[in-house]
Amino acid sequence: MFRILQGASAASLLLTGLNAAEEPATAPWKPQFLTAEQNDTLAAVGERMIPGSGEALCNRLIDSVLPMESEKNKKDLLDALAAFDGEAERRHRQRFRQLTPAQQDEILTFASNDGSALHHQFGLVKEWTADAYWTSLKGLRELGWTGRVMWDSFPNCGNSY
Repeated sequence: MFRILQGASAASLLLTGLNAAEEPATAPWKPQFLTAEQNDTLAAVGERMIPGSGEALCNRLIDSVLPMESEKNKKDLLDALAAFDGEAERRHRQRFRQLTPAQQDEILTFASNDGSALHHQFGLVKEWTADAYWTSLKGLRELGWTGRVMWDSFPNCGNSY
């Protein structure tokens, strides 16, 4: 029973990601869990880590999944976003989302180094963004997904069904 529920949960998240990806990026939208500032920081950090995550609307998927997460996971992600803004303010007196791409990359390069004060937060935001990206329509297409779920035969297998 647990495996069935786990599979249904994964399918639900995948469909949520695909539905979010089909919404035009210009459609009016506001985050339901994150504040507007947290959402903007998530989108900015995510785009610098995984180019195309903004177009894939990863921030929207993450915002839609967060209410179902544990309190610890919610807090960890919010703390990570605050840490990126804190580092940006310390270095450049602006929030991360307000920095130039070069300034953002400077902070992310620092954060990606093992042992840096932001290394844990870097990994956390990267994992959330990557999970959202690879379940988005854009990410799935990059992996070769065509939308087909059934085939008459499998090439190079010699079997047909």
